[in-house]
Order: sequence, then C-alpha cells, then structure tokens
Amino acid sequence: MKYKVIKEYNDEPSTPIQISKGEELIIIKESDSNGDWPNWIFCKGKDKEGWVPRQIISIEGTKGISYENYIAKEFNLTIGEILISNRELNGWIWGNKENEPDDLGWASLNCLEEV
Repeated sequence: MKYKVIKEYNDEPSTPIQISKGEELIIIKESDSNGDWPNWIFCKGKDKEGWVPRQIISIEGTKGISYENYIAKEFNLTIGEILISNRELNGWIWGNKENEPDDLGWASLNCLEEV
C-alpha cells in the first residue's frame, strides 16, 4: 500500500530499541489502551529500552519474551513524500520511502493518507 505524507514528523529516536526473537525483556508499563497509541509496551533489556508492540511479546507478570526481531527505527517525514507499507501495526506502518527502497522504518498513520 502507498501513503503520502500530509504532516511532518521529526521525532525519530536517536537510539531506537532493537530486539531479537527470543530475547527476554522487563515490562515497565503499557500504553493507554484508550489513548492514541494502544498496544505498546515500554520494555527494558540489557543496555536498551523503548516501546515495543504488544503483539510481538509473550508477557508473564513483569517479564516478556519477543516472538520476533524488532527495531523501533522511525522515519523523519516531509510533506509530499511517498511511503510504501509492508506492515501496519498499532497506528504505524513499517516500510520504505518510495525513493529509498532499501531503507526501512516506521511512520505514524496520523501523518499519512492512503494514495
């Protein structure tokens, strides 16, 4: 699916969390299920912390194990750019910018419109 950027976004984390399948994490808090970003879990791992989609973590109490590899790399967005989505999850798409097919990242759907 293609999307056009309709709102700039410049809040890319400087050190996005990156986890591997099977990695153990400590669950710190969950996002507000009625808020703008439901289904996100703030986790800590060895020398890392960040928000991770709830759907990719098996949670027992305050511990979690990742079902898959994940990186929280976000794109800075400029109005008019075109993005190609490979996956949609919790209000975000994972994909690439049309002119940079090898550079993958996340983009918030509230900054995009379907083309």
